[in-house]
Amino acid sequence: MSNDQDTTKDSLGEQARKGILWYVIRTLGNQGSRFLASIVLARILFPEDFGIMGMALIVTRFAQRIGNFGFTQVLIQIKDLKDEHVKTTFTLSFLFALAITSIIFFGAPFLAGLITNENDIDLLPRVIQVLRVISFIFIITSLYSVPNSILKRKMRFREESLISMTAGMIHFLLPIPLAMLGMGVWSIVIGNMVGEASFVIGFYAYTRWVPKLGIDRSVFKDVFSYGAWMNVYSYINYFINNIDYFMISKFLGAAQLGFYERAFNLMNAPRKRIADMINAVLFSTYSRMQDQNERLINAMNKVMRSVSLISLPLMTWLFFAAPSLILFLYGERWEPTIVPTQIMCISGFLNSIAQIFNPALLAKGLVKERTKAYFYSLLILTAGVLWTARISIDWVAGAVAFTSIFTLFFNGLHFKKHTGWAWLNFWSAIKHALAINIVMTVFILGAIYGLLPMLPENDVFELSLISGFSLIGYLAGVYLFKFPEIQQVFSETFGTKAGRLFGKISTRKSLR
Repeated sequence: MSNDQDTTKDSLGEQARKGILWYVIRTLGNQGSRFLASIVLARILFPEDFGIMGMALIVTRFAQRIGNFGFTQVLIQIKDLKDEHVKTTFTLSFLFALAITSIIFFGAPFLAGLITNENDIDLLPRVIQVLRVISFIFIITSLYSVPNSILKRKMRFREESLISMTAGMIHFLLPIPLAMLGMGVWSIVIGNMVGEASFVIGFYAYTRWVPKLGIDRSVFKDVFSYGAWMNVYSYINYFINNIDYFMISKFLGAAQLGFYERAFNLMNAPRKRIADMINAVLFSTYSRMQDQNERLINAMNKVMRSVSLISLPLMTWLFFAAPSLILFLYGERWEPTIVPTQIMCISGFLNSIAQIFNPALLAKGLVKERTKAYFYSLLILTAGVLWTARISIDWVAGAVAFTSIFTLFFNGLHFKKHTGWAWLNFWSAIKHALAINIVMTVFILGAIYGLLPMLPENDVFELSLISGFSLIGYLAGVYLFKFPEIQQVFSETFGTKAGRLFGKISTRKSLR
């Protein structure tokens, strides 16, 4: 019996490791495409174009919660999956998507007027048109959500990553030639639509799944009870992610929303990629150990250590590099983006840690507890944004960063209550990253105040100097604080050989 358990543990660990590796490849591909597209499009399009798309996303992200309703998550989490679950889930998802598309298409004039600032009334016709076209994305998404969940349940991360990488490249790169042809905001819209259609083709080609319509009453309760709380959480998460967009649009206008959208995405893109990479793999893995608290806590601590070693240095680099990075990539007209980006680097790190709790809570079926945690965060964020959105986007970014502290606290509190996890585990997990980050920061500050004044004023020089000394400082921190746990992280994530290679950076003894 124990041998079977060990085999299961090894199998899960190996599958999770391979899943993370494939998500790394997927992330690098998609992030490279997004990065290239953001540079080119920012130089071709205007802030108003991004603002129009941002306003449309306020509506579509809200409606997306109804279209999904958390049904497809059940297909991964539930222990005894039946064909009736799959058929019922697909039917409900498709019907919800059809209803949402109809509501947005015919209600576009009202919805556009609700989110458009009075000073941007001339943009109203384009907002209406964009809303109507992009509403069909819900029907497209409902067609591939079930086969996507089937691949995740089977932990076939290689196939899922290849599909996502291909569709992501289409999504991000297609708008470039379209923008060059003068299509403005429509270049982004078309890229979104064609990219989603690519998901449909990819997932059906790999799974060979044949959709069937029908609702089975015997499994409807299983699907609906889990999905209902997932849907409530989804709406709360929507307001957390969009209330700042809405308030900026209403009080500060489309141009300021365009600046803020660039700042948020610049910070959020790497953070979200890390979170998606980890959480997508861990939800499938945790679902298979949902009744083993000790094993779940150990896995949580290792993941938290891994994420902190990536996220904290990355956000620190972005904080110091933002002035030169934004001017170099986007041009001088995007200078108002700099300060919000720097402020939100704080929330970037804290949220990357807070989101690690999500797959564990979902795997244990604690959707209600996770929903409560984010509801408390929403109340704090709403109060902050209602006040700061009347001042400037810098203040709004501060409110977002402040709220991220409470999000981390509430998530940890609920996980602690139901598993026996302790806050001491949190400190043990991030202390290595903090020690290394201090050394890295010293190197960056030395470069900025010691070497940068001797160089000509040039964004390329400044960005290169900060990036170079960030890397040197990180490696120096690893050298000085050669924690054996770091080598363990690399071994468990990328394999034993990679861990040994990383361990050769220093021959010093561990500092306890």
